[in-house]
Amino acid sequence: MWSTQLNISYLQIYMSTAFYCLLTCASLIIFANTALNAYTFVIVLLLITQWWRSICYFRTIKGELALFDYIHQIYWHNQRWHIMRKPLLFRYVIILNLKSRHDGKRHTLFLMIDNLMPNDWRTLHYHLNIIDLS
Repeated sequence: MWSTQLNISYLQIYMSTAFYCLLTCASLIIFANTALNAYTFVIVLLLITQWWRSICYFRTIKGELALFDYIHQIYWHNQRWHIMRKPLLFRYVIILNLKSRHDGKRHTLFLMIDNLMPNDWRTLHYHLNIIDLS
């Protein structure tokens, strides 16, 4: 078993904000002189709502994270989760597809490099890289 503490990732928040600002500006420019101009307000309102939901999700990624690599489970958010697929490991991002042992709900855990201390990031990357789900 390996465990660490997760911090709120401000890099995730900045990237999400930049992405949704880009989408909002693009929708304002694209729909400016078209028949859909009347619906631009609705599209912008939906984008702002989705941006806020993403910020709320990123703020929940904190607390204790424990990895049980021999049984392919993690402890996060006060419950145990099965790792459903081989994790997507990139240099600055880890994406885990999880299924709750408690109620069977599925969840995607999106970790970025500033969620963890550098040594913990390398160790987690190593442990997830050796997991074989076949």
